[in-house]
Amino acid sequence: MAGELVEFEESIIGIVLNLESNNVGVVLMGDGLMIEEVSSVKATGIIAQIPVSEAYFGRVINALAKPIDGRG
Repeated sequence: MAGELVEFEESIIGIVLNLESNNVGVVLMGDGLMIEEVSSVKATGIIAQIPVSEAYFGRVINALAKPIDGRG
């Protein structure tokens, strides 16, 4: 489904953007150099979202809500 997170066999996460009858458009959230035409991908059933809580206040996070500011 649109907005769903998918995982490639190389452990790279992507977000489904567009669905057509014969192809699916995915934005990769990582280095996609290892992905090939024959790579498998699986649906996770999880819609991309960013959690909101006090723990994220003042933090620097990436597009998958993972902290990247080195504060643990």
